[in-house]
Amino acid sequence: MTYGIYFDRETPAEALRQALHAIYNVPLASVYAGPYEKLNDHPGADPVAVITPADGQFGHEFSAGDKLRELTKANELELARAICRFAHTRALLDDGSPAPDYWFLVAADGSYGRVQTDPDSDELAVLYALEPITGEPDLPVVPPPDWARTW
Repeated sequence: MTYGIYFDRETPAEALRQALHAIYNVPLASVYAGPYEKLNDHPGADPVAVITPADGQFGHEFSAGDKLRELTKANELELARAICRFAHTRALLDDGSPAPDYWFLVAADGSYGRVQTDPDSDELAVLYALEPITGEPDLPVVPPPDWARTW
């Protein structure tokens, strides 16, 4: 999978579809939004992006592969930042570190930084930022441990 992003559940899935269309001219019919169980009922060709419900604050799981990368020419972080700015939402995506509970949080203004999620929760719940994030000034910042400072 090329893209694996979790968007804030407060933003309607339709707004995420519209953002892909407005920013990258992705046809709306190419973006499925709904439960996995109904994906086979999606009319037309296979979708290039899928938005499905997830648990917790980041309740829209966005997944896509190479077809979307060809259409957008954007990497995962660039895509998340563009959608967040357009749809005025937030997103979480893997930061690429070996720490399973460290993620990038993208704010509604497109700013981003690493955050710690709750390792004891089944849902993606942000505990604090590991660095200041301009668009999330009220999020507490706790510096990462020494072993994680070499990102």
